[in-house]
Amino acid sequence: MFCKTSFSRRRLLAGSVALCALPFGRVFADETCPGTVTNILGPAYRKGAPFRARLCPPDEPGTALTMSGTVADAATCKPLSGAILDIWQVDAKGDYDWNTDAFHMRGKFKAGDDGHYAFDTILPVPYGRRPKHIHYLVTREGYEPHITQCYFNGDERNATDPYVKKELIIAPSARADAASRPGAIAGTFHIALQREQAPARNAPAAWRDYRGDYEIEPGVILSVSTLGKRLHWRLSQGESEGDALDGYFVPRAQNRFFVPEYDLEATFVRNEHGEVQHVLDSRGVLMKKVRTD
Repeated sequence: MFCKTSFSRRRLLAGSVALCALPFGRVFADETCPGTVTNILGPAYRKGAPFRARLCPPDEPGTALTMSGTVADAATCKPLSGAILDIWQVDAKGDYDWNTDAFHMRGKFKAGDDGHYAFDTILPVPYGRRPKHIHYLVTREGYEPHITQCYFNGDERNATDPYVKKELIIAPSARADAASRPGAIAGTFHIALQREQAPARNAPAAWRDYRGDYEIEPGVILSVSTLGKRLHWRLSQGESEGDALDGYFVPRAQNRFFVPEYDLEATFVRNEHGEVQHVLDSRGVLMKKVRTD
């Protein structure tokens, strides 16, 4: 579940991550609409990106790309107005803006009344073992945070990157105004949000049994606590700088939760005496409780 392998960016994504223990992935997603598939947050996310009209200037080096799509309710497929899309990607050199005030290649966009969104950017380039991709964090009141990535057809790394899901690969086409900027392309990427699930009335009482520390591997601990009416997790360490080290469990059932940051689900497991002693993640990793809160 929260195994270091799973929580740390690469291990979490590639193997059993620390948050492996957490509920996860869109394993139980409602597939009524396209766009329900989630993906990992990754260590490159930065809070505070500004709202923009475009993700980068018109003269940004690289292949001009227009991304658009619709944000919808996953259960009904009806468009949702007002969703906020937080977008980030690398530039044409394969670099993220990690700390400048410019927030280069980072920005927020708001879906319209019809759920439609669009922004201009450039086609990201691959780097290291990672294929071309664009990160999305989509939020709207009453819905679970939706973290995902858009990948691009034809990149050979799609077949070897452990985080790529085929449902997230798109095939851009020539843009209508490509004559004004040679090679300009357009891609469509839809988003479907899952409604928040209200916990059962007796859930907070049951959650008290979940509190404590769970060992992912020697020296790596997943701490679970309650903050108000929410169940909180904290990881003692990540593998890469920027890895998410804390957050909230999103309820899916009485003892099963989703962790958006690591695209995992986790289930708290009771023994024959009714005591919570383990967390089982959606990849089969079992974490043992080593301290009760």
